[in-house]
Amino acid sequence: MTVWIKSLAAAACLLTIFLHLVPENSFAKYVRFYAGLLFFLLAVQPVLELLGSADELERLLQLEFLKEEYYDLESAAEGLNDLKNDQILEAYQNELERQAAGIASAYGMTVTGIEIEFGEDGYSVKAVSVLAESALPDTAADSAAEIERRKEAAAEELADLYAIPDSYVEITVQNL
Repeated sequence: MTVWIKSLAAAACLLTIFLHLVPENSFAKYVRFYAGLLFFLLAVQPVLELLGSADELERLLQLEFLKEEYYDLESAAEGLNDLKNDQILEAYQNELERQAAGIASAYGMTVTGIEIEFGEDGYSVKAVSVLAESALPDTAADSAAEIERRKEAAAEELADLYAIPDSYVEITVQNL
């Protein structure tokens, strides 16, 4: 309990110092918002741990950050129509593969291979195929059912993220 209180006090001090370092303009309101959000999450962490929701919250936050990164990348790609070249395209496609691996990892899978099929423009996603192994311990009760549930949830998340039909996302778990 004292460690948690010390963490809150240290976070409050650091956030206050950081907020004083940020210049007062339109950017400061975003910094203040995210700093408050981080402080709130730090404050409610013990309650979430008691309820057993801490891991679920962490996974949801990770997925939301990945979604935000994808939308930022998508916006940047639209603005780069005049500057298209092979290096930008390759970096964009590699980043999408990294994000797909991150989503699979968030659902307890170790990715061994990813293939993303892109449209003619090279930027729109047509299909996603993920080859993975389960990171769940073999002793987990109903392990196969849990792996299947996580596989389906990850496939749905990928389909939503890339705005493609669920049938165009294939996840194969090798040790299922």
